[in-house]
Amino acid sequence: MKFGTQSRLRKEALEKMEGIMAQEHELLSLGGQAAAAAHSLGTPLSTIKIIVQDLSKQFKGKKEFEADIELLSSQVERCNQILKRLSLNPIEEDDFIDKDLTIKEYLNEIISSFKEISKKNFIFNFDQYSNDKKITKSIEIIYGLRNFIGNANKFSSKNIYINLKSNNEITEIVIEDDGNGFPRDVLSKIGEPYIKSNDPIEKSKIGLGLGLFIGKTLLEKNFASINCRNSETRTGAEIIIKWNNSDLLKI
Repeated sequence: MKFGTQSRLRKEALEKMEGIMAQEHELLSLGGQAAAAAHSLGTPLSTIKIIVQDLSKQFKGKKEFEADIELLSSQVERCNQILKRLSLNPIEEDDFIDKDLTIKEYLNEIISSFKEISKKNFIFNFDQYSNDKKITKSIEIIYGLRNFIGNANKFSSKNIYINLKSNNEITEIVIEDDGNGFPRDVLSKIGEPYIKSNDPIEKSKIGLGLGLFIGKTLLEKNFASINCRNSETRTGAEIIIKWNNSDLLKI
């Protein structure tokens, strides 16, 4: 009975993951529809911009609101720039998705995207990194790394630590946070879909584990080995993602 339940849960999680991937590919091929969307979104975006400007005047000098308003304003401007590019070239794809990158460049882009929406500190260290070989663009690697970094962002107190290192044989990414770490009763189940802690304190914070399952599945599909545990040097969780350099060239 338990085996059947686990098989069903894994099947549901995989179907959801495949749906996400299919949606991403569909978004990248919208072409002319993107231009139409850009045109249609212009008016509501202008309205949002006017409201943001009014809010900025209304809450001027109130530090507890100014940072959020500035962030909102910058995101509106970013949307404007994206829509402008789509209007001029409706088949243009996101540069991040559309080019071959080194692992360091992948991480830089992902971290930058989180910095735009998060108030947490991202500490990225790559002092021991020497692998500058580019790998073929991979939506799966993007989603996999984003899921793990996003999870660290969600459960950290203030800081997310990302360490990238390599030598002639391997490339390794270590993602740590300063949160409470994984509850002991789910440690052995990390990477399975739909897990929950029995600890009443942790129960509401852990979620269903689907993000970790998707991240682990996508990266393992691309030759990575994943080790999820609690950090030995910090208070939070630690994710170790490792590739043989020869396998990275197969992606």
